Amino acid sequence: MTDQQTKMKILARQFGELKLKKNMSAFFPDKKNPFMWHISFKGPEDSEFQEGIYHCQMNLASYPDSPPEVMLLNESGAYVVNTNICIVGLTHYHPEGWTPGTSIEAIVTALQMLMQITTDRSGYGVIPTINSSDVKKYSDKSKVFTCKCGADHSKLFQ
Repeated sequence: MTDQQTKMKILARQFGELKLKKNMSAFFPDKKNPFMWHISFKGPEDSEFQEGIYHCQMNLASYPDSPPEVMLLNESGAYVVNTNICIVGLTHYHPEGWTPGTSIEAIVTALQMLMQITTDRSGYGVIPTINSSDVKKYSDKSKVFTCKCGADHSKLFQ
C-alpha cells in the first residue's frame, strides 16, 4: 500500500468514527479535496459554551505526519474567526510537539477544552479575554449557523 493509500485509509476511518460521535460531525466542503474537512462540535459540557455549536475547518493535507491547520468559521468568543489557531502539539504552528498518532477527534476535543481556559489565553487565533456576554450571544447565533459545506446547525445534534 502506498503512503497516499495509507493516508486515505486513516482519514476514512477517522471520518467514520467522527460520524458516530454525539457531539461532533464532519463534512467535506469540496468533494474533490478529501484533505479539507469541516467539523461541527458542541461546546464543552459544564461551561458557558455548552449550548453552542462551533464549526472548524481543518486542512489535513500533511496529516497524520504533520499537524493540521485549524480555524473556527463561526464566532465563539474563544477563537478568532477565519484565523489559523496556534495550539502547541496540535496545530501546524508547532510541528515539533506533534505526535502522528493524534486523532482528529483529539484535536477537536482539545479545541473544546481550551475554550474554557480563562488564564493564559495567549496564542495566535485565540481571543485573549473571554467576555461572557459575547459567549452567550455567539452561542445563540451558533445554533442557526449554516456553512457552504452542508452543515446546518439548526438540524445538528437534536
